[in-house]
Amino acid sequence: MKKYVNRQHISLALALFALYLAIVFWPHFAKWCATIFAAVTPLLIGAIIAYIVNLLLRKYEQLYQQLFKGPRARKFQRLWGIVLSYLSIFLILAIVIRLVIPELISCVQLLINNHSRVITRFITAFEHNSNLQDIFRRFDIRHLSWAKAEKILSYGFGGTFKALMSTASSVVSVATTSVVAFFFSIYLLIYKEMLAHQCTRLIDAYLGKIKRPLMYVVRTFDNCYSNYIGGQCKDAAILGITCFIGMTILRMPYATMIGVVTAIGALIPIIGAILGASIGVVLIFAVSPLKAGIFLVFIIVLQQLDNRITYPLVVGKSIGLPSVWVFAAVIVGGSISGILGMMLTVPLFAALYQIVATDVGKREANAQIGQEG
Repeated sequence: MKKYVNRQHISLALALFALYLAIVFWPHFAKWCATIFAAVTPLLIGAIIAYIVNLLLRKYEQLYQQLFKGPRARKFQRLWGIVLSYLSIFLILAIVIRLVIPELISCVQLLINNHSRVITRFITAFEHNSNLQDIFRRFDIRHLSWAKAEKILSYGFGGTFKALMSTASSVVSVATTSVVAFFFSIYLLIYKEMLAHQCTRLIDAYLGKIKRPLMYVVRTFDNCYSNYIGGQCKDAAILGITCFIGMTILRMPYATMIGVVTAIGALIPIIGAILGASIGVVLIFAVSPLKAGIFLVFIIVLQQLDNRITYPLVVGKSIGLPSVWVFAAVIVGGSISGILGMMLTVPLFAALYQIVATDVGKREANAQIGQEG
């Protein structure tokens, strides 16, 4: 009994000492954590890329197995699957850029041409303003402090130089991170079975007692995220194509670009539809206010059809999360990490909802059995 009490006292003392160290050295610990996180950021991004690409890789490998059944052909299954998966993603990005850039350039040119009249009127009014002319007549260059002007100019050039160097450094950092993440994702896809086997061995060695519930949680999260990503992409593609077809029939301007923007916005739950519609209204309003009103009515009807028919069929059943929790997930994710948080917290909430619902159901069933017994 005394040994047990002593162990409790020792554990409590160690916990209090660890808490004291955490409070005293928290700035150093936070800085150390930030350094570690910055170092592993390319690897985390690569893991996310590999997870998304793996959804395509599974489909391509299944198709490859159906087409080539020989043992020799199976050796090249992973290679061709990875190549086709990345080529598919790059091809989609290239098509999107090819469709959007020309219309975006024409839209910018139209906005500049429309606003050039306003700029011309402003310059004319500026030149013919009698009060401003009096100010310029009274302005004497002899009273100008060249020392102050020199400081202002040197500070301005120095600030500009620092801004340019900071921008160049950021571009190089982003490029380096992207390259490292890309190659790391390829390595993960090549050796994914070996990594899964190693993780299983580690779990068996150190977490054998909780292996079953742990693997259940991992599988639940994997199913929710994979189903959500696949369903969200399908719904976004359907919505973007439908928007493009409808705008083409109604002879709306910038049908291709707005269709792509609508599809991209549809990847963001709830908020994305509003963002895509607002951008489309602003762009069309620059051409014709009447057409902008027609587009607003059209996109509202399209969004209602998507929310009531397409989204429940394509995405709703795959994640199994009620609408109120989807809204809560979007608000929480947006507050934590903006648009990216909105996209990631919905499947997170879906996984937690499914785990808790399953556990509550088991507990209620056990309680009912206990009462009957």
